[in-house]
Amino acid sequence: MGMKREDERVVDFTQREKNDKVFRHEYAVSKEVQKVMINEVTNKFRNYVFGEFYSTFVPVLEEYLDGHEIREEKHRSMLLNLFWCRLLYESSLKDPISIVEEFIDENYFLMKKKPILLPWLREWEKAVPKFYFVGHIFHNGYFMVVDILTRESIEVLMLDPEATPPRKGEIVFGTLIPLGNGEYFPIVDFYHFDYEAREAMASCMLHHFDRHLKHETMHEAFIHVLSIMLQIERKIFLGNHQK
Repeated sequence: MGMKREDERVVDFTQREKNDKVFRHEYAVSKEVQKVMINEVTNKFRNYVFGEFYSTFVPVLEEYLDGHEIREEKHRSMLLNLFWCRLLYESSLKDPISIVEEFIDENYFLMKKKPILLPWLREWEKAVPKFYFVGHIFHNGYFMVVDILTRESIEVLMLDPEATPPRKGEIVFGTLIPLGNGEYFPIVDFYHFDYEAREAMASCMLHHFDRHLKHETMHEAFIHVLSIMLQIERKIFLGNHQK
């Protein structure tokens, strides 16, 4: 990690903002502020995270992918989503300090631009990976998803122009970050499960979550359920291609 500049000012600034501001997902946020959140903070935070942690996490994540025989065309999507799952889980533990707080301390002047940036960035550590049904599609970059666990409908803005176009009724997984105005964006493009697997997955997903959530956190339960869903997807894929 880099050394903090102007330590006393940084600490004073972060402590004051931490106490004063709360980010409300449904509150109005101007397009100007959203542009700063997306184009400056998000991009810089992604670059920071990849530079600091990607090479450390990838070997373990690759083992998970190999164990589940992820197909080549889906490999990158799964790897990137798992990377953020692992990163945000570890950051949420805040031991010895959270990744978000490290980034804030090293980017004092960027964070100072808008008072909303600090509480918003701290929302990242509250984010957990989830499974979603794709609902109404306004266009490829703007659509609705439904949280399979809570049945909550969520408006999604897809920031990546090269993302896989959504298909109504399919099941995806990813980690959503709020943008205000009731809108969210996935940190990276969703992992799209095969459309043919959606019914088999939906029929048992809640059962497996109920079982694991009795003794595990959402992060931990998700990884176990993800493993089961990937096995279902592969079984159906192989069955369809053997006919």
